[in-house]
Amino acid sequence: MQPIQKLCKELDQPGKNINEDIGALVRGGLDPRVQQALDIVRVVGNSAVHPGQIDLRDDRKTAETLFTLLNLIVDKTVSEPKHIAELYASLPESAIQAIEKRDGKV
Repeated sequence: MQPIQKLCKELDQPGKNINEDIGALVRGGLDPRVQQALDIVRVVGNSAVHPGQIDLRDDRKTAETLFTLLNLIVDKTVSEPKHIAELYASLPESAIQAIEKRDGKV
């Protein structure tokens, strides 16, 4: 299983068709920059696995770029939301209730 497939599963997608999973994430409000990074990794990575569509020589720079993008994607979709949720949960209950009241969630 490719790293992007695993990530899609982590983001509550089936992980069977990366393109469809990305589309579902976009419809769910995925940041367009993350979508672009996902599609770069998907297209370039797929070409590396299935040569003949894009002429990319297996070079270190391409691999490093893909890893950089993958790290950025994981940071934006997994690490940052988790960190923010933990910090938000640490707010006093009265502050959370006031925020929810403000936002009409109560």
